[in-house]
Amino acid sequence: MNDTRALTERLTNVDWEPSETDPRLRISLMKEFLRRSALWAERLGSDAWPFFDVAALIDSSVRADPELVELVLKSCALQSAAVQQSCVGALHFAALQETGRATPQLPDPYEPIISLFENGGGFTLDGTGMIDIDAAVSMSRGSLADWLGRAASNS
Repeated sequence: MNDTRALTERLTNVDWEPSETDPRLRISLMKEFLRRSALWAERLGSDAWPFFDVAALIDSSVRADPELVELVLKSCALQSAAVQQSCVGALHFAALQETGRATPQLPDPYEPIISLFENGGGFTLDGTGMIDIDAAVSMSRGSLADWLGRAASNS
């Protein structure tokens, strides 16, 4: 099974309903996503941090199969635009990896957020720079500079 098909399966199997997962795990995964996204944004010169299409900045001609993108978008249709953008960006990144094209030697930018989805659904962004992880827990998005010197999280 190739990377995009395996990722499509993972994403279409996400239960988007809030779960009983410890919110500290989901916060840790979001923090790791923000850190990795900052590393990729800095390396690729993107101002679109944190939710951006990493693969398009490396080679915009490489895209995931539109049928797989459609399947994933149907599965997360009721989620926020940032969740949908993250899912599609992850698919395009998987397609880029399948080509064997060299990419910066950085950790996978999407794995933490995919794990966050698998551990309790999506998230929303509010207008104040907060990321709502679930009904009771929010965290600050911060800025790209805030995340650039952080060490990898333990989860």
